[in-house]
Parts: sequence; C-alpha cells; structure tokens
Amino acid sequence: MRSHKGLCRALVGGIASLLATAFLTWGLSPVISCAQETSLVGEERAKLDTFEGVTLDKADKVYVAKDYPRALAEYDAFILQFPESKLVAYAIHRKARSLQWLEKRFEAIKVYQEVLDFFPNDVKYAAASLFRIGECHQQNGDVEKAIKTWLELADDADYAKEPLAAVALNHLAENFIKQGKADEGSKRYEQVALTFRASNPHAAMNAIANVRTHYVRTHPNAEKLRAFYVAARTFGPNPQNPPADEATDALYWTNVVAAIQAHGTFTDLQKDQRDTYYRYWAGQMQGKMVADDTFQIALAQWMRVYEKDDSLWAKRLDKQFADGQKEGNYARVVRWIGLFAPLKDKADEYYQKLDFAKMSNADVQNLVVTLVDVNGNVPMAKNALQKVRIDGLSDDARMAMIGWLQGRWQLPGTRELAVQTCRGFSDPVRGKMQALRYYHWRCQNPQIRIKEDFSEGLALAGELVGVPELARETFSIRGNLLQWSGKYEEAIKAYQQADNPPTTLFLIADCQHALGKLEPAVTQLREIENFFKDHAAVAALRIAYLYRDAGIKDKYVSALRGVLKKYPQSGQSSEAHQRLEEMGLPIGGGVDADAS
Repeated sequence: MRSHKGLCRALVGGIASLLATAFLTWGLSPVISCAQETSLVGEERAKLDTFEGVTLDKADKVYVAKDYPRALAEYDAFILQFPESKLVAYAIHRKARSLQWLEKRFEAIKVYQEVLDFFPNDVKYAAASLFRIGECHQQNGDVEKAIKTWLELADDADYAKEPLAAVALNHLAENFIKQGKADEGSKRYEQVALTFRASNPHAAMNAIANVRTHYVRTHPNAEKLRAFYVAARTFGPNPQNPPADEATDALYWTNVVAAIQAHGTFTDLQKDQRDTYYRYWAGQMQGKMVADDTFQIALAQWMRVYEKDDSLWAKRLDKQFADGQKEGNYARVVRWIGLFAPLKDKADEYYQKLDFAKMSNADVQNLVVTLVDVNGNVPMAKNALQKVRIDGLSDDARMAMIGWLQGRWQLPGTRELAVQTCRGFSDPVRGKMQALRYYHWRCQNPQIRIKEDFSEGLALAGELVGVPELARETFSIRGNLLQWSGKYEEAIKAYQQADNPPTTLFLIADCQHALGKLEPAVTQLREIENFFKDHAAVAALRIAYLYRDAGIKDKYVSALRGVLKKYPQSGQSSEAHQRLEEMGLPIGGGVDADAS
C-alpha cells in the first residue's frame, strides 16, 4: 500500500495557512471549481463481469440523471455486493461525489478518504478523491484545509499527473500570486503547462499564458521565457518543436512582441518602471529578426519610450525602410506614412515617394484610409482619392469600389467618385440601378444627404421603372424618396405600384398618417392585420398609436386592450400592457375591445 508520509505535512500546512490568511485579509471568496467529472473509460469497463457491469451501469445511469439519493444507494449496493471488484475505488468515489452533490460534504470527505486509505495505488481515483476533499473544504469555507489538500495533491509525483491536478495547481498558482509570491505561482503554472499539455489542454493554455505574463511583465526574464517556450513546445494550442535559433524564430518573437505590447501599460506614477521594462526588452531584441518590419518597428518604438528622442526613432525607421524596400512595394511606403503620423514632415517625405501612376487601386485605397484614420490628414486624403482609377474596372470591381466609398462617406469627394463609378458599368442598367441604390442609401441618413440626392435619385427611378425585373424595387425606392421629401400623395402612388405587401402597406399607412388621414390609415393597417397574420400584432398596436397621436383616448385604450386579447403571446401585447399600466388603467374590460 502506498504511503503519504513523505509529503512534508508540516510544510504543506504552513504554506496553506499563509495562503488562507491572504484570502481572509483581502476579503477574497473561494473559487468554486467546475472541474470535470472523473469517469470510466472503455478498458476499465472491460474488467467487469456481466453482473458487475449491469449493477454499475444502473448506478451510473441514475447518477448522470442527477438522481443523487438513488445513485448513492446504487453505488453502496455495488460496493457491498462486489467488494473484490477492480472498480470498487470508482464506486466509492462516485458514492462520495453523490454525497457532495447533496451538500453532505463532511460525510463526503470521509468517503473520499476511504479511497485514499484503501486504494492509494489506484492513482486515477485516489487523486480525484484528494482533489474533491479539497473542493469540499473550499465549499465549506475552510480555505486553509482546501489549500493544504491541494498542495498535498500537487506535490505527489503520481497524483500530480492526473487531469484534476491541473485544476488544483491552477488554484494554488493563482493564490500564490495573490499573496505576492509570484515566483512560486509561476512555478505551479509551469507544472500545469508541461504536465497537462496533452491531457488537459485548456488548463495548460491558461497556465502557459500566466507563465508568459510572469516572465514578460512580473519578473522579465528573456532566458527563462525562451527555456519555457522550448519546454512547452511553443505557446500555442498545437505543440511543436521550435527552431534552435532563437534569433530567427518568427513564431516565438511574434508571440513575445505581442505579449510585451499587451503588458506594457503603465500609469503616470510608473514612468521609471515603464522605462526599465522597455529598456530591458529592447536590449533583448537587438540583432534579432532584422528583416522583420513589425519586429523592428516595435523595437524602435520601445527605444523611443526611454530615449525620448524622435530623431533617433526616425533614423531607425528610415534605416529599416531603406534596408528592406523593393521597387513597387507601395503598401510599405503607405505603412511608413502611417508610422510617421506624429511627425508631419516625415509623413510628407514618404508621401513624395509614391508614384500614383504605378500604384494599384488597393494601394491608393489603403493610403486614403491611413491618411484619414491614422494621420488625420483629410486634405491629403482627398487628393489621394482623386488618384483612384476607375477606368477598366470590371462591374464587380465597381460594386466593391462603391461599397468601399460608402464606408468612407465622411471624406469629401466620395459621392462624386461613387456616381462616376456607377456610370462606367459595362451593363448600363446595372450601373444605373446601383446609382439609384447609392442615392437611396444617402437619403436614409439625414447627416449626409443633400437635395441633389433626392432629385437625381428620382430621375433615375423614372428611367428604371420600365425594367420589369427591377420595377418592384425601383417603385419602392421611389416611394421612399418621395416620402422622405414630404411628397406623401406621390409616395402612396409609388408604393401602390411597387405592390410589395405588407411592407408597402405599412408605408402607405405612414403617409396617410402624415397627411392627417386617420381613418384611411387605420383601414390600411386593419387590412394588414386581417390578411398578414405574421404582422397582425404589429399592425394592431400601430392602430392604437394612431388613435393616441390623434388624441382619441377611448379608442386608444380600447385598441391596446384589443392587442392584449387577440395577441397575448406577442411582444406587442407586453408593450400594450406597459402602456395601460403607465396610464393607471385596468388591463381587461371594454366591450369594444374586439372591434377596436
């Protein structure tokens, strides 16, 4: 039988006491574990004879159904009937687990202890039982005993390899860090990362992230960070052997640079710490990844933090550009224009390196976005926008260009270029329809629309209504443009020709309401309610609001009650209920509720 005497219980108890004190001092509450269940695998079930299997399957079935009182009885029956079974440890563990679920944790601890006392060499269930004992102590609020138990689990060479040990180790690591023992916490996280890379990848990835944070920010140490990276077989979810040459390991440095950036935030009172942090990592990055722009840009930026010298920063960026620039790589020039946003003269210098005659539209578009979003130079962006070449573009490319221009609507000149792009379609009808849609899009937004959008849009709609496949959409857009222009009578006629119920019927009702024609509007909505059941509740509630807006309170109230009665399960019913409550009126009643 295995012995636990070599676990240094006194030391474990002392550390546990310190961690528990930290919990109480900071007012921290225990974290309840959501650790996975310990279950049987196929080869274990193969150890059972027929009668054992039937009995244990019965117990497992009610356990999975969360019928824990019955599960408790069934596992007890198995233990009594088959005391020599090779899965008695499992049954005892599940018996204790059932007690724990029933919140009989003190009893559960005693049963878990039976596994440790009688089956310490059945590592899977002994380790799981030791973890659950700690969990019971935690749930009972006895933090010191919980931590003591988990330390015992973590420091046992065999038990610490079991999946639940990863949860215990992560708890311990977190507690050490909260207590200010960052090195000890990182040690436990490393144990999880290296031990459970395959068997508990979720816990391992959490641990890897914490170790990386420790060696990047808490106690910066490039040598230990690299050693851990190699031992963990990278920081990613798919382990692999990293290259031997750290200086050219792009995956490693991409990850490290991102971590340095992510953890590089300091307050105004931490300026010295900030400078020390970036000075250290800049020193570690010297001479590495020399052809990697992202790496070298980050290095230059971090040296700028503590050197506080823009001229040195600019020289480093200039050198990196010169060393790696190839003819025709205008995307890289645009990148440097953005990098030099804080130094307008330098940004202008790189702008002069552009040859618009040789640039692709994608490069020009990228330049426009950079000048607006990064440099904040709208005049220069407007000038660049005029360099976009739309001649020779396919119709699909023109569609993409128009969509991009809509996204940059704040920039002067986009409207003119969009309209010009529409005019160049090889299919003139498609181009005109896209222009109509563009005007329609602009008119929906009061912030950007101008009167010409309405007049030019309506003119195009007049041309396109004769195209059969576009007629319904064209009449609908024409109706929208007229309605938004305040020409409600004409809009109604356009919607009638669009014949796209119930959408156009709702819009017709809106126009009639705007004209002050209450009863025609109600009639239109009543038609929707009667013939379009999926929209009936919406139409009924809008009828109520028409009466409200007209100041006819009795019909308003009656219509609200009608919504409640006819559409009780709808969202509109809830809204009607709220409106009646706001008026302090009873919800039911009203002989006219059905007729409203």
